[in-house]
Amino acid sequence: MKKLFSLLLVLLVLGLVAGLSFLFFFKLEGQPPVLEKVVLKEPLGKKAQATLVLFDKRSGLREVKIYLKQGKQEKLLFERTYPVDIVWGSKTKAQELKVSFEPLKLGFRSGKARLIIAARDASWRNGLKGNTLIWEKEVLLDLESPRIVVLSPIHYLVPGGSNLVVYKISEPVRRQGVVINGRSFTGYQLKEHPHKFFCLVALPIDQQEISQMYVEAEDLAGNVSRLPVAYYVRKKRYRHDVINISDAFLKRKMPEFLERYPDIPRDDLLKAFIYVNTVLRQKNNREIAQIAHHSKITEFYVDKPFLRLPKAATRALFGDHRTYYYHGRKIGTAVHLGLDWASIARAPVPAAATGKVIFADYLGIYGNTIIIDHGLGLFTLYAHLAGFSVAPGDLVKRGQLIAYTDTTGLAGGDHLHFAVLVQGVFVEPIEWLDPHWVKTRILDKFKTPTP
Repeated sequence: MKKLFSLLLVLLVLGLVAGLSFLFFFKLEGQPPVLEKVVLKEPLGKKAQATLVLFDKRSGLREVKIYLKQGKQEKLLFERTYPVDIVWGSKTKAQELKVSFEPLKLGFRSGKARLIIAARDASWRNGLKGNTLIWEKEVLLDLESPRIVVLSPIHYLVPGGSNLVVYKISEPVRRQGVVINGRSFTGYQLKEHPHKFFCLVALPIDQQEISQMYVEAEDLAGNVSRLPVAYYVRKKRYRHDVINISDAFLKRKMPEFLERYPDIPRDDLLKAFIYVNTVLRQKNNREIAQIAHHSKITEFYVDKPFLRLPKAATRALFGDHRTYYYHGRKIGTAVHLGLDWASIARAPVPAAATGKVIFADYLGIYGNTIIIDHGLGLFTLYAHLAGFSVAPGDLVKRGQLIAYTDTTGLAGGDHLHFAVLVQGVFVEPIEWLDPHWVKTRILDKFKTPTP
């Protein structure tokens, strides 16, 4: 009996110690919640967000409040309370919060303010109110949108055409550019014109009109401005052409593709051609659009009209709508996205303008291809070449020999396929060959005065 009493006494003492340990470790613990991380994108704009991570591993979180204070004005931005059991505390031991708020709508103004985070845990301390964390940080509010001024006059475009928009912005920005029918074109700054943005734009050939055209800018605080751009779209009709595919052509050209592309149907040369002329063509054009989308050079090298292939006849125009027939049966359609020039076999090909070679390789239907970056998102493409006299990274001068013409790719005879792209959009090369167009639509705008 005495042993039983002793055992009960030991168990009682152990239970009392365990209870007191629980009480002091969990219920009367004195550590406030821990603010592990706060992420703010400063300055804070009209639409701001704060991301924070809080934890309290003992008694758990009871309440979180976030305030913004400026002078005598203080507004509650966020409040959340968590269920608390009087014995077991809060089950929420950690919490990540993303809090969005709009300072301008809350009555704040641009300038300095203080962001305050207050958090309480589920401890019994402080009259069961728990331990409190107070965190403060001075923040900068930028609640004014950037001001945009378009400096260039009305912008004339045709389907497949291009133009230059010049504008200035009142403050440093995170992003800017011109939007046409939902497609964004990036503006560039040049050393000799530090206060202006120059944005080459294009209207894709399959779009006959413009529903929206505006400059958009987002400042470092995330405030966004839009300003409409004056434009006029002139209708333009492109030619329709018929191309007959012969058995001799299939036997001569398809092996070149069968060797390089395993996905091409191999049991029938006609099926192989249809695949090359549709699937591979689309894939190649997407790849070109990616390569020729953004200039990595800081200069604009075009100060004259583009050079054409010397002593060459024009065999096909930009925008030609081609229909392909085989033995009288229609087998496909395509839009020609460049100019075809034919001269003598293996004719020397000059660079149309000064620029940097960014691509020199075999490229599907275009065969051996060179792409040159001229700055401001303007690129020229030279296809069906015999080989390469330049390499990626080379800076070439206007008129410099870069290659020789040939029949590589989907070419029926020796010629040069010449294309122009503006930020990934194929555009009418004839515009860039026309001295008057280049002067009035492009070069004269660099002289636009800044008010």
